[in-house]
Amino acid sequence: MNLGEKKRFIKIWLIASTIFMMFLTVSIFFWDFYSGMETQGFGVLDPYKGMGMFYVYNISYFASLIVVFAILRTDQFGMGFLIWLPYAIIGFFVEYYFEIDALISVWGVIGYCAFGLLSGLSADITYKLLNENSSIKKPIIAGLSGIIMSLVYFLTVIIAIGFFYKAGWGAGSFTEPGSFLGVSYFMVPWMLINAFFGGFTAYALNCFLKKG
Repeated sequence: MNLGEKKRFIKIWLIASTIFMMFLTVSIFFWDFYSGMETQGFGVLDPYKGMGMFYVYNISYFASLIVVFAILRTDQFGMGFLIWLPYAIIGFFVEYYFEIDALISVWGVIGYCAFGLLSGLSADITYKLLNENSSIKKPIIAGLSGIIMSLVYFLTVIIAIGFFYKAGWGAGSFTEPGSFLGVSYFMVPWMLINAFFGGFTAYALNCFLKKG
């Protein structure tokens, strides 16, 4: 990249990562910390039926839109990873403050941050690999990039809940009806569909701006 391209890359990264961090922070506060404090055992207590952690299902459209759009605008490998980076750095201290007593050790905090970076990297890898296949249409590539990122984020959260916390899989409500995993049969397809349309919207928006 020349100097102008580097400046454009940094500008897009700063804007996208700031929006992403603000969006994810607000969603986690309302869906996890706020609701979680009103519930027990990963968010299950009548009549709330497991609101805590449900942000993982519900943010997929906007998370996919922000990350995939930035990847498309720059067409540079690593943008997805970098968008998650500020959130991971700041999130380390926030996660430590709120949950260190519930986690097995500080490695749980580090693991959470690493899983976020892995989610962003998965979008980079998906876009790069699929983009090299000319038989796949660009809107589909954008949508699939969003799907893979959301799926990786979902799976890493499951790993984190099961292995990073002292309660771990011992929290019986984790899989009860109405809990985070108890409604996954419906919510995971919902999450993936929204992630696809988030990536598709990112593609459409990028095309619109290119024509403008």
